[in-house]
Amino acid sequence: MSQESSHKFKRINVLVRSDQYEKVNEVGLNMSGLIRGLLDDHFGDQRIVFSVSPRVKEVYQRMISNFGAENREIEAHFLEALDRYLEKKTHEIEALRQSIKED
Repeated sequence: MSQESSHKFKRINVLVRSDQYEKVNEVGLNMSGLIRGLLDDHFGDQRIVFSVSPRVKEVYQRMISNFGAENREIEAHFLEALDRYLEKKTHEIEALRQSIKED
């Protein structure tokens, strides 16, 4: 069950610029989901920020705004990706160390 579904919601009016509204609609995002995700990110105790390609950003925004996916749900997959990256780097370091020993 999504963490979001266990929360009570408050209906509010939000004033955005027309270009912001158009951009959100142009890329097919849900405004309420986008705002909730941004607020969670802003007020969260722990966060990291890194740059991604436009494609990755679009996929992430669609997940968050349209499917109710939360960062907590994505975190386990992120940790798996970090682990695979570290494993790859470990092999590269070991190969480099081995080449040093052979010289």
